Amino acid sequence: MWRGGWVNRKRALFVRRLSEILQLAESEVVDRLCLDRRPGVRVNRLSPLGVATIHRAIADLGLTLDPLDWCPDGYLLRGDKRVLSRSEVFGGGHAYIQNISSLVPALALAPAPAPAPDESIIDLCAAPGGKTAHIAALVGNEARLWANDGIAPRLEKLRAVTRQFHVRLAETSCHPAQYADKFITERFDRVLLDAQCSGEGLVDLRSSAALRYWTEQRVIDYGWLQRKMLVAACRLLRPGGVLVYSTCTFGPEENEAPLSYLLRHHPVEVCPIEVDIDGFAPDAWRPGLRHWRTETFHPALADARRILPGPAFEGFFVCKLRKLPG
Repeated sequence: MWRGGWVNRKRALFVRRLSEILQLAESEVVDRLCLDRRPGVRVNRLSPLGVATIHRAIADLGLTLDPLDWCPDGYLLRGDKRVLSRSEVFGGGHAYIQNISSLVPALALAPAPAPAPDESIIDLCAAPGGKTAHIAALVGNEARLWANDGIAPRLEKLRAVTRQFHVRLAETSCHPAQYADKFITERFDRVLLDAQCSGEGLVDLRSSAALRYWTEQRVIDYGWLQRKMLVAACRLLRPGGVLVYSTCTFGPEENEAPLSYLLRHHPVEVCPIEVDIDGFAPDAWRPGLRHWRTETFHPALADARRILPGPAFEGFFVCKLRKLPG
């Protein structure tokens, strides 16, 4: 009985907090975190099969792809994703299964489809490899792409995924993201920091264990780590270069707070995210917060985006920055 009461109090705190952050009624927060979401699929342009052949192979499995007008080669799947995940289409690296929220960071990074030979990009928290593979597909395997992850077993998974999905990497490394600038001497045109976080956007409230590890203190602790990660990412960036910061969590402590610190202490500016999902899913995201409880955040963070959980999207946060000269 005591444990059940504790779980219920924790759930009530979590829902009330998200209601404030997302500006939704508590009942709507619960509804949005109790959904079966449609799987996303990214058809892999790096596959030797070619896009048309991949589409035919997926249709032959009895599955249908509904295109996302805001993401080249991105689709929502109609049918059982297990059929696709057990097929040679997935096993051979011809199509990647991922929630469509996680397509936004690589698109926001906006790498050129025909980059200069010396264009350099690093994914700082790259495992398991879906976003790295997406970047590689966007640049046609032409840029100098570096994949880093701070946890050695995850790095092995990353290497396996990038091989499977026909990604050509210039380098891989295993450095904690918050210290990466101490170990990596190269400076990059584009940096993706999909940071380790508390994962609030992935919570499924239908599970009694959904909030087992969640506490407000854990959220605060992650925020301090993410501040260090952002500073390291900024130092790895060339003047004029682009940094995209993303998390799968909602808390301002992990999003606006570390970004405000970066903006106030380092030469960066926020850029608009040129990924238009509004026509696909009106009211799918919120601008970054200006205030949270006793904190006031940098006004430029109005151009950041907090993606709301829904029938297709998991909860997510994305901010795009540019390093200023000097």
